Amino acid sequence: MVKRTIKFTPIAASVALTLGLTACGSDNDRNIPVTPVESFTATGDAQFNIEVTGKAVKGSMKSAVVTVMTLDASGQSVPVAFRSAASAEAESFSEEALSQDAADAAVEASKIAANPEVLTDENGRYSIYLDDDFTGPVYITVKTSEEGDDSFLRCDAYVGCGTYDEAPEVDDENDGDTDIEFGEWYKTDLELSVVKFIPAVEADTSGASGAAGDDNVIGSYKANVTFLTSLVAGLLLDSGSSVDEDAIATASLNTVVQVMGQDAALLLSAIIGDLSNGGAVDLSNVDGEEELTDGILAIAQLSSSIQGLPSIGDVMSSIKAGIKSGQFKGNTDAGIAAIATMLQTAITNTANIFVAVATGDETAIENALKAAFSINNPNATQAQIDAFAANSVGIAKKAKAAKDKAVKNGAATDAGLAAAAVKVKKALEVIGCTGAECTVGDDFYTALAAALTVEVTASQTALTALEMDIETAQSSLADVQAMGGDALTADNAAAFVSAVTLLKNEAATAGLTAKAGSIFVKSQGYVTAAKALVTQSSDYQQILDSATSLQTDAGVAVTDTVAYDAALAALVAEAEAAIETFDIALAAAKLVAEDTADVADEKKSAADTAEAASTSALANAEGAMVDTAANATEALELAMTAVTAASDFAAAVDALEIAIEQALVAANAYLDLEGEGAQAMIDALTAMQTAAEAQGELASEQFVTAYNLQLVAEAAVAKLEVLTSVKATSESLSTMTVLTNTGGQAVIDAADVLADVIDELAEMGNSGEGTSTRQPDWSYNYDLDALVLELENETTGEMISASASYQGEQLVVAWGATLMGENDATVSLVTADTQAQALEDCVDFAAGTIDATQIDSCLIFTFDGAVNADTIDDAEIIDTQAWNHVEIMDGDSGFTGMLNLTATEESDSSSITLEGMSGDLDFKVMGMVDSSGDEDESTLEVMVKGDAAMGYTLSLTGMESTGYTGDVKAMYNGEMMSFGTASKVTNGVSITYIDGDVVPYTDVDLIDSSK
Repeated sequence: MVKRTIKFTPIAASVALTLGLTACGSDNDRNIPVTPVESFTATGDAQFNIEVTGKAVKGSMKSAVVTVMTLDASGQSVPVAFRSAASAEAESFSEEALSQDAADAAVEASKIAANPEVLTDENGRYSIYLDDDFTGPVYITVKTSEEGDDSFLRCDAYVGCGTYDEAPEVDDENDGDTDIEFGEWYKTDLELSVVKFIPAVEADTSGASGAAGDDNVIGSYKANVTFLTSLVAGLLLDSGSSVDEDAIATASLNTVVQVMGQDAALLLSAIIGDLSNGGAVDLSNVDGEEELTDGILAIAQLSSSIQGLPSIGDVMSSIKAGIKSGQFKGNTDAGIAAIATMLQTAITNTANIFVAVATGDETAIENALKAAFSINNPNATQAQIDAFAANSVGIAKKAKAAKDKAVKNGAATDAGLAAAAVKVKKALEVIGCTGAECTVGDDFYTALAAALTVEVTASQTALTALEMDIETAQSSLADVQAMGGDALTADNAAAFVSAVTLLKNEAATAGLTAKAGSIFVKSQGYVTAAKALVTQSSDYQQILDSATSLQTDAGVAVTDTVAYDAALAALVAEAEAAIETFDIALAAAKLVAEDTADVADEKKSAADTAEAASTSALANAEGAMVDTAANATEALELAMTAVTAASDFAAAVDALEIAIEQALVAANAYLDLEGEGAQAMIDALTAMQTAAEAQGELASEQFVTAYNLQLVAEAAVAKLEVLTSVKATSESLSTMTVLTNTGGQAVIDAADVLADVIDELAEMGNSGEGTSTRQPDWSYNYDLDALVLELENETTGEMISASASYQGEQLVVAWGATLMGENDATVSLVTADTQAQALEDCVDFAAGTIDATQIDSCLIFTFDGAVNADTIDDAEIIDTQAWNHVEIMDGDSGFTGMLNLTATEESDSSSITLEGMSGDLDFKVMGMVDSSGDEDESTLEVMVKGDAAMGYTLSLTGMESTGYTGDVKAMYNGEMMSFGTASKVTNGVSITYIDGDVVPYTDVDLIDSSK
């Protein structure tokens, strides 16, 4: 706080006194009044206890320079005071100037002048502390440089990050070649940034993150610095406007939708309002500080993919330009659009590789790496391909080790990570947005609210479990505390020291403070996202209330764990003092070594039990069959059980290895004191450690096997689900009147009637009426001059009408019919209201002035020359085409559609197309008969449209002498797959499906009908 004072300073007083004395010794007439110099002083105190902490990751940015600014009302960055540690006491400032504003400014300048240099640690982590009175946006940049400092960037792109100018020395990360590979450090120019809004501090949230437990911290905020936060920061600065929480939320959502798409954005529901609350994960070194949820994994894969592209800076600039223009993907700027395409390829490669990494199968990882290399380098020579293949072995080992470390650090379980990998891969199959997809609406916010509710509920459940763990830990703490203090004697001092050690080891393994801090940081993100939802509609207020309640409860958990850590630290100090006081170093060391070894034995027993459970579950899964839908479902359940059991087995081995490490520390400490039997303890623990490593390898192998079985079972279940649909579609087709003999025969019968009557009339006059001698149920009325014909069956009510017109080389016929099939089915060849209108439409269609959607039923005969009534008898038909608007009414499925026929004399072939709706089924039939050989060869294909049919296609081909065979296919996993073989049988089709079912469909004679 700045205090303002107006006074005469010593300088001003001296000047005034000197002038005054001079005036006393001179002529009064020459005295000139001197106005005193007025000075202004500003003083102020400041404490820097608002913590802002995070990690800069693209991979990790080590020893990178951190710059801290704030943003003014126009969005311009200006300096701000900060410190590198929380203030234990206030700093005082006092400045003097010739105006109050200048004095005030000088105080602020003094605060800023004391700003420290801040560098990130090896994991990219940083912490800064703002003035307690600060509220508003803080703008943080983190920069690595190719030259001039000790900053480095770690490569977390599986496909690598380019090449070194000179090969580095071989060390734990670098293998000594010139390729910058996964996990290696390298020098480069890169600047990432974040804008974080700091609200006015309302309550004590001490220890929420970063410097947990610092009593001086009054508010703590997570501000991770990532690729996405850098895009958001750039957009905010370019906007030229003031920045608040709403502005950050809007820019964050827009950025994620533009870059990743709406589906992926829903995975980020927990941090969608402020991307700085998560996503700072280096895939080559996951420290467990952040859980690898679906959303965080999606961000990590995006970041990894960006790093593998030629120029990170150019990519970021292009993406930002695309977002500002309203559409990154498919941008009108060819350069931006090319970057979007390049990014899609890169992220697809990363997602494919990570699916393999998540299983822990090194061979699968190698294959995924080689596939990505081939995609990225289509013109690679065989030598380059071979070189990468050899190198991929080492990269695969690094990638698996990184995954194992992530699991051991608690960032995920094996089973959870494998499932997340598949889910994220699907979400990233198509990233970005185009057109209307780039504008989020009510449907998106509804989906976002649902996703956020799931996240909040999951965290509430996790917090409840954590609170129980905290209570258990507090109870154990109280028990150990009761052994100390006044109760501590020489007799129980060693036991006290051992109890404290076991409690400390257990606390280190449990990580209660880290878990509480993680949930608290998540809750901050939930609250921000929920506020953004409430801005859209008050209907989402309940989500905000739940998130706020969670944040409060998580804050209490943080306070409890901080208090527990402090009490435990006091116990550790008391134990160390007891060793000195009672001179029990050797006795305490022996007991600690024995007790920690006992803990290792307990963990060994648990690991053995988990191994037995995993082995049994795997055997059950391996024995399962996937030949039928029921068996495949059971096999999937058994495989998933095996996956979980193998994951639990791996977790038990991880706990065992930690316990062995702790016991070895104790045993070596005992050995340092020359304790009796210490070496034997170490030898036993070392043997146990070797066995644990073998168990770890077995757990990994069992997980890979179980997961592969799960994939097989999932594929079988999915295929058999499609098969169920395929069978249902086949059944629907077999009962459709238009495809059965009932409907097909009616049309064939009509053609026979027409052919017989026309043949009969050819021997009669130019016009007439009567009853056909060949078809006695039918009467006729015709006029060859007018080219009209009408046939009627008075018994059944059936009728056929036709009118024709000579058009150059064509005879155009408009016709219609009402026919009766079996079971009272009515078959209609639809025509216009009048024969004149029908013929006019057909003539226009033949001339090409209207299309097939504008006509009903037409026949077009094309001759080898111009024809009329006098020449048609001598002309030769070279092509016949028919378009028939067919309607079938049978009281069941019915049919409405087109039946089209083409016959070509020159090639001696014909084709038929039937397309339309029967009930709810939209389908198309295409048949072809090739009569050019000694025997007709027929091909038939039935396709069903619509998403539900999944591309159903039934195909048959062959000749009468050899039989007609084919298959039935449908879309599965993005490709057409055969779900059975088909063959023509008497009066129908028989299909043998992939599950062994053989189903005959009778009363279906498609081949003959197509002829």
